[in-house]
Amino acid sequence: MTEHERPAPDEDREIAADAAADEAAAPPAPDPLAELARERDDYKDKWLRAHAELDNVRKRARREIAEAQTFAVADVLRDLLDVLDNFERAAGAAAAATVDAEAIRSGVGLIHGRLREILGARGLVPIPTAKGDPFDPGIHEAVMQMEGEGVEPGAVLEVAQTGYRLGDLVLRPSRVVVAR
Repeated sequence: MTEHERPAPDEDREIAADAAADEAAAPPAPDPLAELARERDDYKDKWLRAHAELDNVRKRARREIAEAQTFAVADVLRDLLDVLDNFERAAGAAAAATVDAEAIRSGVGLIHGRLREILGARGLVPIPTAKGDPFDPGIHEAVMQMEGEGVEPGAVLEVAQTGYRLGDLVLRPSRVVVAR
């Protein structure tokens, strides 16, 4: 290298200063611990948000279930109010003694029929049980055992109270007397 090709001492200092400035301007190497801490905080924040959202979903579901139950009960009760009104009229007529027993009996029969209609429309059906049917603990409740004539031991001798089901759900088993 000749003198003309060689940089002057001032230029050497400038080149060194430029290199130092480039090093200072370059981003520092990432700290792995700081990166892990940031990632941890990010995941924790996401977890807390997901947990809060799950709590909100649970609360909303409970509220919606309670509202659905209220509306379902209200729907049935609204229909039963008509039956209640008819019973109150029948009781008032019986107390006033202005109607004969046959009229009251007929009125109560009509009310009974209307009540069965309302419950049947909601899916309530009686559990068919007759004398001689085999006892089934899934749909029957034995209230007593007696010696029975004309039926096998363990069979239904008498139905003490009708049972009801709603679809496959037994709401009340038939209460029966079972033959010994």
